[in-house]
Amino acid sequence: PELKPEIARGLELGYENYLSLGGILSVNAFYRRIENLIRVEPQLETVPWAAVPRWVARPRNIGDATTYGLELEAKFRLDQFVSDAWPVNLRTNLSLFHSEVRQIPGPHNTLDQQPQGTLNLGFDYRLRSLPLTLGGNVNYTPGYEIQQTELQLTTLDKKRVADAFALWTFSPTLGVRLSAANLAPLDYFTGSVITTDKTVISTRSGGPSYTQWQLRLEMKL
Repeated sequence: PELKPEIARGLELGYENYLSLGGILSVNAFYRRIENLIRVEPQLETVPWAAVPRWVARPRNIGDATTYGLELEAKFRLDQFVSDAWPVNLRTNLSLFHSEVRQIPGPHNTLDQQPQGTLNLGFDYRLRSLPLTLGGNVNYTPGYEIQQTELQLTTLDKKRVADAFALWTFSPTLGVRLSAANLAPLDYFTGSVITTDKTVISTRSGGPSYTQWQLRLEMKL
């Protein structure tokens, strides 16, 4: 009941260029200022069930924050720019972010769940000699740390996901798709360290990831 609502004000600018043979090139930039940022923060509080103060984690207004970023996107066919190239459809997206929570000491005083950037690369290609379409996608997010509060530091490992598929088309209404998700699996862990005057509490969770294969019959009725 004591929480104030978060208020965000910002500016966003974008530019898009549609290519003559299909596809798009775009750039987008944004800036936002956030007031009364809410985050779960542990603090010593007087509680009715104990004679001494206890650490209690609850949502609190911790201060103000600013964030800005740049997003680049391109979708096009390779032979639009490279003569004699295969007609491969390419997709790419690069996002770069920066943020700062003013009332929390740096250097990792960023917004929650905001990495420094993300990268996506993808393609698909339909063979001319066979009714076969091949495709794939790679997503990468670097590892990063967040100073959640003056007492708590959270660590997140990097993420890398690679997917691929092959689609054999028998007719416009019938096909068989073989797909593989997470072809280059990484172990993924998150950790947290809470440091007080008298104690250090460290936690770490996560585990391995695995490749998933799927064979699917696709029909359109």
